[in-house]
Amino acid sequence: MTTRVLCTFGATYAGGISRMMVDGLPHLSRQPGIQLKLADLYDRESVNSMFRDAGMSIVNAGVKGVPYMSVRNGLAGQLDRVRALPRHVLMARRLKREAQRVDVVYVHTYKELALAVWSRVPPRSGAPRLVWHCHGLDSIPPFTAQLAGMCARVIAISGTVADRLTEIGVSRNCITTVVNAVDVERILIAAAQPSSSPLPAKDTLRVVFVPTASIRETKGIHVLLHAVREVPDIAVWIAGDPLDRAAEGYAKHLRTLAQLPELIGRVHFIGFRHDIYRVMQAADIICIPSVYREGFGLVAAEAMGLGKPVIVSNRGALPDVVQHGKAGMVFDPDRPQDLTAALQRLTADPEYAHRLTAYASSYVRLRFSYDRWANTVAQVLREASSKVSGRELVRQAPKKRSWHTVPKAMPTRVM
Repeated sequence: MTTRVLCTFGATYAGGISRMMVDGLPHLSRQPGIQLKLADLYDRESVNSMFRDAGMSIVNAGVKGVPYMSVRNGLAGQLDRVRALPRHVLMARRLKREAQRVDVVYVHTYKELALAVWSRVPPRSGAPRLVWHCHGLDSIPPFTAQLAGMCARVIAISGTVADRLTEIGVSRNCITTVVNAVDVERILIAAAQPSSSPLPAKDTLRVVFVPTASIRETKGIHVLLHAVREVPDIAVWIAGDPLDRAAEGYAKHLRTLAQLPELIGRVHFIGFRHDIYRVMQAADIICIPSVYREGFGLVAAEAMGLGKPVIVSNRGALPDVVQHGKAGMVFDPDRPQDLTAALQRLTADPEYAHRLTAYASSYVRLRFSYDRWANTVAQVLREASSKVSGRELVRQAPKKRSWHTVPKAMPTRVM
């Protein structure tokens, strides 16, 4: 039996969601019994051609335009959102049209989830089922639990994300945890390509690289800079979009720190990099010093696949991805001295660093394979095609039955 799936794409920058979908959806489309079509919400030819080249079917359910509602704050930002409303109404209508031709609508970002519900995909009898692949909850947007309650299934990318979903009221029975995957061979090929722009000279220093898409305070880069003050034989490369207005104040703070006497000349801001794997390959150590609860930490797994020593904070799913002392090192960002000690050990004990990377290379291929990922996601989509959503369960309960008599395996409240 074939399960027809419409997958929406609403990612607006080259972060973890984009990488997972670009690498993962072609694998998913080749799973037995899965007929997958993709709809970019913003009808970007660059996105459509990328997936078309991967052999996927593309449908037109998007609306051309900038892939965000506003980058401004205050009243100006509110006006931008009002102006964007008609475009998103049209987007929801087109999504509804395409959804009528499939069994499951498979969404990823919060915006995609909201649009799918707004377009009334569920819970009408005979309508396609909705599956939300939750890639993390940096913040909790309005009505997240209620929207999740409209889904037949919710996929969490880690135990951390699954726990967060239950904390906000999503039924545990609705959640399936499917950890992210890494295409190691593709990453190694990309890492071998020439750099798209010059990198800072390494001289005799060891390079610690922070591979971010956007320089934001939650990334904890300031923690690393404070730690590196005590390790004079290390240079720091910081990637990230220098034009990100939301991070403008933090980037300025980091540049001020970089001018401290202990750091001057050792901190380099290298901007947003399309050749991120090449830069990671050129570095000696990869550091993810996040100060917030990371949903997964895909870049840590990618660095491990490249055979690089990895140091991560103990926030969110990062410790589970890295496994302290086996595939990498974990520190508490509230104790920068612990990060200092980790950096000192990796630079002073190359044998220890080699043991970490040797274990990590095989561990990544075993635990984070796309075959495992695609097979599990396909199974969730198949099950969802015949499963009712939480809201439907409540509506289908006999009128004489009180809410307290609904079986425990079913959601017991109206979302």
